[in-house]
Amino acid sequence: MMKDIIIYNIYIAWVIALCSSCNSPLSQALDEAGNNRSELEAVLEHYKNDELKLQAARFLIENMDAHYSSQSEAIDTFYNNIDSIFTKYKWESDGFYNYAYDSILIKMSSIKAVETKRVDIENIKSDYLIAHIDSAFKVWNQIWAGEYSFEHFCNYVLPYRVGQEPVSDWRKAYMEQYLPRVQHLQNSQFNYHYKYGSYSAINQWFHTAVYYPKESMPEFPLNLLLKVRVGNCDSYASRNVAQMRAIGLPAAKDFTPQWGNRSMGHSWAVLLPEDDLAFPFGQNERLGDHFFARPEHKLPKVFRQTFKKQPEMYDIAYSDEKRPELFQSPCLMDVTSSYIKTSDVDVSLFSNPVVDNREWIYLAVFNNQNWSIVYYSRRKGEKAHFMQMGRGIVYLPVCYASNEQIVPAGYPFILNTDGTTHILRADTTQLKRIRLTRKYTFSDWLKTLCKRTWGGKFQVADKEDFSDSLTIATIDSITESRFHSLSTNYTGKYRYFRYLSPNGSHGNMAEVEMYDSVGVRAPVKNMFGARYATRDGNLERMFDGDVLTCYNRDAADDGWAAVEFEQPVHLSNIRFLPRNDDNFIREGENYQLFYWDGNEWSLIKEMEGNRDGVLHFDNVPDNALLLLHNTTKGKEERIFTYENKKQVWW
Repeated sequence: MMKDIIIYNIYIAWVIALCSSCNSPLSQALDEAGNNRSELEAVLEHYKNDELKLQAARFLIENMDAHYSSQSEAIDTFYNNIDSIFTKYKWESDGFYNYAYDSILIKMSSIKAVETKRVDIENIKSDYLIAHIDSAFKVWNQIWAGEYSFEHFCNYVLPYRVGQEPVSDWRKAYMEQYLPRVQHLQNSQFNYHYKYGSYSAINQWFHTAVYYPKESMPEFPLNLLLKVRVGNCDSYASRNVAQMRAIGLPAAKDFTPQWGNRSMGHSWAVLLPEDDLAFPFGQNERLGDHFFARPEHKLPKVFRQTFKKQPEMYDIAYSDEKRPELFQSPCLMDVTSSYIKTSDVDVSLFSNPVVDNREWIYLAVFNNQNWSIVYYSRRKGEKAHFMQMGRGIVYLPVCYASNEQIVPAGYPFILNTDGTTHILRADTTQLKRIRLTRKYTFSDWLKTLCKRTWGGKFQVADKEDFSDSLTIATIDSITESRFHSLSTNYTGKYRYFRYLSPNGSHGNMAEVEMYDSVGVRAPVKNMFGARYATRDGNLERMFDGDVLTCYNRDAADDGWAAVEFEQPVHLSNIRFLPRNDDNFIREGENYQLFYWDGNEWSLIKEMEGNRDGVLHFDNVPDNALLLLHNTTKGKEERIFTYENKKQVWW
């Protein structure tokens, strides 16, 4: 026994001497471990005769000081309740789980608890780390050894955590669930096709309902994610990474902190079969298809969460100056240019006491309500240089003021798709009149919904089966998602009226209003129409006064919705609204138009929405960044410029 103790002490002394002699990262990590140092040294002792596992242990320990999870009584309450819900109720509706999330988060918010950091370097125990390393090596040696480098293994298979979730014993459970699906590859002749096949074998049959509660939600421990049936994109990304790593496939979580042209950010998993290959994916998706479903979403920046500390992040991560939480971790890798075309941008800054006294300047994008930081640069006089920025986006240079609020550090600018920039400095000496129809992006989907009405017909008849129908109006090529009016030119009165949707349209009409010869809405006795309307899109919704419901059919062709009037009537006007997002100008609602004056949003004028769904504003500065705000209701609103008599959305 005494001999073993002496040998152990000699080995530990050798490790310490080796580390101290060169002030190595391992030495620094062990120093930071404090009372937990002996646990980490026990891991090094355990692998003293296994060079690869010793290197793996060193990799984890050397980077461990950058990782932590948050803990509090409130967070523990959240995890315990979520675990109970998904253990007890495994096959409930998405709405049931959504309600459970909201209820638990409300309960969590009522707990007055101090949140603290649980730092890995001070808490990870030797038995946990040894078991984790052995499990990772087991699957690597059995199936994937030689398929990718040891460095790649350390970066994207070995880590015991994905993000900043609480540390958990997850790998065994994931291996038991997913490894049998790829175990048959153990004795195969490998190439990259097997990696893709393994991915496909486990990335299917997921329940993928996504929910974003109003309240902030803690990151789930990886072991709990096996039970979760409804989550946000970050939760699913973490689970996807864990399941890939559990079977030995290199994977990581990539994310954009904020989309460049809409609200929120996004996280997703990425498979990294080789050092220079990366394939983004989500649940039940083919490799590489993740962004096919998001062709309009623009990426200002994409980061990869890494376990290894990235030297290029040291300066800002360890800066004493106020900075966003995003950049307080050195474990971020900028991978934007692997996704999209990017440009380096030199930005001219304001010269004032706030900006001149800041080391760090940031670029922010608009998140529908405020400016959200996506990248950083060290200030160099009255300039800042930002690398690899996504194109086709409006950016605002910002910095932190003494009150820790972000303030403008320069004028907003457009980074065009060709890499050029255009500064949006409002010219108040050049004023113009503009025509507005919306407060939020006119998406390709909305354009498609408008096109689905092209060729639609409004018909009247005396017979219920419309065998004697008369077409009194036809929809031409409307290009705006708002109410439209059509005048008629026919004689006589008829008892029946219908909208006959064009083939391929699925119906897709939100509202139809019928007006008699004196401009009064014709009273309706009964509604009927073609079969196969969906349960939530029946024909009555075309006449219910709710612009967000619509007549929608599973069948694309031969759709029609009809009414029987209380008595025969002559229609002079028909008012209709395509399926929409309720972000068009609404009659009776209040709107404020703002422009960015260099420091803040400045009000131009306030107006009430009219029946036409079009507002005209005078005295609008040229070259201005604009924002139309509905004070009556709603949250979705988007910045735009006015070019060639059109709203251009950013």
